[in-house]
Amino acid sequence: MPEREFSPDWCLAPSETLREWLEGNGLSVRVAVACAASRPGRDAAAAMVQEVLDRKPLTRQHAELLFAVTGVSVQFWLNYEHNYRAGLAAGLVDVSD
Repeated sequence: MPEREFSPDWCLAPSETLREWLEGNGLSVRVAVACAASRPGRDAAAAMVQEVLDRKPLTRQHAELLFAVTGVSVQFWLNYEHNYRAGLAAGLVDVSD
């Protein structure tokens, strides 16, 4: 049987994966924001987590903070954001909650 390439007609925001990671690790969004707030520049860190959850464009600074909170690589978050925005630009359906 020939292999088929995965090419969905939908895209999913990084915020959804962050929410799933938090839930899978027994953390609430409030706890994640509080963890981020415990870092130097805590108000800015908490605001950055909230920006990701609000689907604002994810920057390298966001990705570095998410790495510190989740342990998921900076490059993963940056690639995810790129693919999400490219999907939106291509007219894919955003299936994020």
